Amino acid sequence: MPEGYTVKNDKSLEGYLKFATKLYEEKKYVTFNYTLGKPRSPKQQSALEVYFKEAAKKLNDAGIYHKMNSQFIKGDIEIPWTQESFKLFWKQIQNTMYGIESTTEIHSDKVAKVYDAINRGLVERTGIHIPFPSKDMTD
Repeated sequence: MPEGYTVKNDKSLEGYLKFATKLYEEKKYVTFNYTLGKPRSPKQQSALEVYFKEAAKKLNDAGIYHKMNSQFIKGDIEIPWTQESFKLFWKQIQNTMYGIESTTEIHSDKVAKVYDAINRGLVERTGIHIPFPSKDMTD
């Protein structure tokens, strides 16, 4: 089972180097994988879910739905937003901007950039601003 080691300051770097040296001395063959950047936190994931739910509600309340082309109806049909459908919309923007498909894989600094792109588009096209949830909204 893979183990993780986070290096975020000089002290943790020193600890990691000691760990890596000891492991190498014991096993003589070690493969290290790394990830750059800080992954989004559980609190940030909670805030995203609150945002998806709030965005769906505000867009529906304003009568702004998304469209789906249906062969059965032979044309577009307007569909109310749900928390899940807005999450899929977010993922499309996130994937276009960073090539990251899952919200569990996005780094915390990129969450704000995806939000800004979506918020700017919503404000420009619909006049609706949906604030990103604050700490007290997610508790």
